[in-house]
Amino acid sequence: MPVTTTPYTQEMVMIHRVFRREAALLLRFVTWANAGDAARARQVAEAVREYIGGLHHHHGLEDELIWPLLHARATVYTDLVNRMEDQHKRLDGTLTTIETLLPRWEATATEPERIALAAALAEHQDVLLEHLADEEELVMPLVEEHLTLPEWELVGRRGLENVPKQKVFLALGAILEDATTDERDLFMSKVPLPGRVLWRLVGKRQYERQMATLRGPAA
Repeated sequence: MPVTTTPYTQEMVMIHRVFRREAALLLRFVTWANAGDAARARQVAEAVREYIGGLHHHHGLEDELIWPLLHARATVYTDLVNRMEDQHKRLDGTLTTIETLLPRWEATATEPERIALAAALAEHQDVLLEHLADEEELVMPLVEEHLTLPEWELVGRRGLENVPKQKVFLALGAILEDATTDERDLFMSKVPLPGRVLWRLVGKRQYERQMATLRGPAA
């Protein structure tokens, strides 16, 4: 683990990779879904809801624990922090549209509903990619300068503590999937020993089975 007295913001990049990957996959799943395949529509709809819940939770932590501190301490960059908050609102708008369209497609699996949902997911992805790039390039340096290490680590702890127990392996697997070896070692060093053992014995295979079932040849 890097020895530092300032926030290690590469952790945020790891989380962002999850949202980039999953947004792209979900759009692909909907785009490739066959008309009338109600079982697949239900399966993908559940994955979309998991994604939406995860993104709301992630942004809620930033709204609560990061933006207020930057507003107070990095006052020269108030416009930039406002930009991040405005992007969150835009993303919330795209998610609201998706949540409106999702039950219609899930219930009917018809082509018009699929096309509408795919368009909404594509619009969401465009806004998401803009926001994540801005946050990594422009805001994470401010976090390193203006937040203390304990304040930063609180964001990570709160993120993990609020994951339902039955979904911990899903969240952990999603974060580790595209991580480098060093990033995996860093992240797992923060997981309590019993959790690391359970991940090796049970969690990793459970996550891989879940992903194989959902993704199939579309991954």
